[in-house]
Amino acid sequence: MNKRYIIGSALLALLAWGCKTGEVVQNPPLELPVAYGVKRDSSANLASENWRMFFEDQKLKRLISNALEHNQDVRKTLERIEIANAQMLAGKRGWLPSVNGVAGASQKKFGDYTMDGVGNYDTNFSENLTEDQHIPDPYKNFMVGAEFSWELDIWGKFKQRKKATVARWLKSQQAANLVKTQLIANVAKIYYRIVGLDEEIIILRKNISHQETAFQLSKDLKEAGKETQLAVDQFEAQLLNSNSLLIQKERELRSSELALMALLGSYEGGLNRTTLSQVEFMPEVLEIGVPADLLQRRPDVRQSEYELEASKADVHVARAAFFPSLRLFGSAGFNAFEMSKLLLSPASTFYEAGAGLVAPIFNRSQIKVAFEQAKASQRIAFLDYEQTVLKAYLEVLDMVNVYSTLDEQLALKTDEVLVLRRSISNANTMFSVGYANYLDVINSQNRALQAELDYVALKTEKLQSIVKLYRALGGSMSAPEELAVATDQAQEEDDVQ
Repeated sequence: MNKRYIIGSALLALLAWGCKTGEVVQNPPLELPVAYGVKRDSSANLASENWRMFFEDQKLKRLISNALEHNQDVRKTLERIEIANAQMLAGKRGWLPSVNGVAGASQKKFGDYTMDGVGNYDTNFSENLTEDQHIPDPYKNFMVGAEFSWELDIWGKFKQRKKATVARWLKSQQAANLVKTQLIANVAKIYYRIVGLDEEIIILRKNISHQETAFQLSKDLKEAGKETQLAVDQFEAQLLNSNSLLIQKERELRSSELALMALLGSYEGGLNRTTLSQVEFMPEVLEIGVPADLLQRRPDVRQSEYELEASKADVHVARAAFFPSLRLFGSAGFNAFEMSKLLLSPASTFYEAGAGLVAPIFNRSQIKVAFEQAKASQRIAFLDYEQTVLKAYLEVLDMVNVYSTLDEQLALKTDEVLVLRRSISNANTMFSVGYANYLDVINSQNRALQAELDYVALKTEKLQSIVKLYRALGGSMSAPEELAVATDQAQEEDDVQ
C-alpha cells in the first residue's frame, strides 16, 4: 500500500476526530404572568411614556432635567459607553482581513567561512548573472510592500462573535438607562421628602402657636387662682418639646436639600418646589393596570436579556473552534539589494499567495473544556435572566400593593385629623371655663399634632411609592432610537455576510 495514501488517510481521520462537537444548550421558554390587574389594553400608550409624562410637577421636572445634564455619575457612565462603542466597532470588524504595510532596510556582513559568505562569493562568478545582479559585500536589503492574512468565516465564528459584541454593547447602553432611572427616582424621592418636611414644619409652627396660647391661658388661670403651677409646667414642657421637634425637622430639611444638590451636581441652593397639598396625581399605569410585558422595558431585565444573547453567541464561537480554519495569506511589493533598483526596476517586484488549513488534533480536550465553560456560562445567564424577571415582577406587585394600602390609610387618617382638630377647639373652650383640666388640652393637642404629622408621612410615603413604581417599571424610559438602528445595521451586515 502506498505510504502517501496511509499518511493522508491518517491525517483525514485525525481531522474528523478533532471536529467532533457537543450539543448547544437550548434554553427553556420563559413564561411571564399576563398582567397585574389590567382593566384595558394600554401597552402601546405606556411604552411611549417617559419620565416627563409620568411626573406632573413642573418644578420637579426642571430639577430632573438639571440632574440628567449635570450629575457626575450619569456623565461618567456616558464616558464608559464611549469606550464600549469603540470596542463594539472593533468587534464588528473582526472578520475583515488583516492588511499591514511593511518597509525596511538592512545591511549585513557575512563571514568568509560561513555558508552564506561562501555561497554569495561563489555565486558572483556565475556566467548566468549580469553585472548588476552581483551580490554586494556587505549585503544590503531594501523592501517596500504589504502583507495580508484572512481567516475565512466558513463556520460562522466571526459572525457569532460579532453578535456577542453587539449584544454586550446594547447591554452597556442599558447601563446608562439604569443610571438615569435611578437618578430620576432619587431626585423625585428626595423632592417629595422635602415637600413633606415643608408641610411638617408648617404644621409644627401652627401647633406651636396653639400651644403658646394654651400656655399663656394656663398662666392667666394660675394668677386667677383657678389652676396650679403643675399645669403651667406641663404646658411649658409641651411647648419646649414642640420647638425642639421643629429644629429637628428644619435640620432634616437642610440635609435633604444638600442631598438633592449633590444629585443635581450643583452648588446652587434655592430649590423651588410645590406644596404637599398641590401634589396629588395618579399615574395612568395605576388607573388601568400594569401589563406584564412592561417588565421587558426595565434596564436590568434588558441587560440580562442581552447578556443571555451574548452567551448564546459565545457558545457557537466555542463550538466553531472544533472545526478546521482556513486562512489565506500573502504579500507583495518591491525587494532589492540596491536602493536604485528598488522601485525603478520591474525585476525587483515580488509576491506571495497561499492558503492554510488548521484543525485541532491533540488540543481537543482544551477546546472541549472551553466549550463546556461557555455552555455553563449560558445556563448561568439564563438563570440570571429568569431571576431578574421574577424579581422585577414581584417588585412591581409589591409597589402596587403598597400604593393601594397607603391610599386606604390616608382616607382614614384624614378623618382622624379632622376629629382631633375639632377636639382641640373643644378642649380649649372647656378648659377656659373649668369643665376640662390641663391634661385634656395637652392630650388633644399632642394627639392632633401626631395625627397631622402621620398624615404628612403617609402622603409622602405614597408619593415615594409612586417613584418606586416608576423605577420598578424600568423608569418609563424607552430604548433610544439609535439602539434599534444599531441592531438593524448589525443584522443587515450579518445578512450580507
